[in-house]
Amino acid sequence: MKFYVSLAIFALVSSMAIVQANDLAFYSGPTNPGWISDAAVAKNVKAISADPGIKALFNDIKDFGDGDEEGDDSPLAKWCVEHTGNGQQDVIILACGTSPSALYPFPNKKPDGSNVENFIEEGNVVINVADWIFYMSYEGGVRSPDNGEQGAANVFDIPGLSFSDRGANFEPTDLGKQAIPSMKAFKSTRPWHLEQFKGSDWDVVVFAEADKTTADPAVAVSKTPGKDGTGMIAAMWQRGSPEWAEKVDIRGIGVAEFINNWLAENGTFDVEAKNKLATTWGSIKQVR
Repeated sequence: MKFYVSLAIFALVSSMAIVQANDLAFYSGPTNPGWISDAAVAKNVKAISADPGIKALFNDIKDFGDGDEEGDDSPLAKWCVEHTGNGQQDVIILACGTSPSALYPFPNKKPDGSNVENFIEEGNVVINVADWIFYMSYEGGVRSPDNGEQGAANVFDIPGLSFSDRGANFEPTDLGKQAIPSMKAFKSTRPWHLEQFKGSDWDVVVFAEADKTTADPAVAVSKTPGKDGTGMIAAMWQRGSPEWAEKVDIRGIGVAEFINNWLAENGTFDVEAKNKLATTWGSIKQVR
């Protein structure tokens, strides 16, 4: 009996110890140029992917650009499908603020069960900057038929969900100051309308706000975990700024800080990756 119990314990411990590493994919364009320029996207992708903390957290980093994103047979679509339900929490960053047909076919051709919705529902993470999340694509350099506000409403499963302008200025919350220390006050033109999330399947974590109903950046955390972890959707600095006013574009370094300081703790990252991140940040602080 003791022998069998020992084997069972060994199997349990072994299964707990074997955790697959997380992967990261960028979608880097082309952009809706009035919201973020191709040059800004390229700089931000470089800043995020070269960040020591990001390198420590992710086993593999891919960058998908124009030509990689058209339809279910595209490289981006295949990556998304392969990383859905694979037992690890992976991340897609929409660095150009647009949503290509590889993830969500336009205009709203798959309101339920799109690649990106399946990816999120199984417990993965999507981070969007600049343009209204899931609104449209600019693949091939030509504006697609718009999903409009229905795109986000379908993926979040919240009828009537909107990210329209409320003409407000946004100040970092206490959490925002801790998690994204480079963030400064700014004006968002596509903010979260927090009252629309009441009674939904999402808890929203706020990093900057204009008032208790209007936020940006923020992340919605699913109340229903999937095979890969807890699904999350972050929309950050959704403002029409081809080039960011400050010298350092917060849409790059801010996303890296969000991942390193908040997502790494609240997402599903393996112990080895967290240890590497802690060691990396310890070394950086000593140098500073």
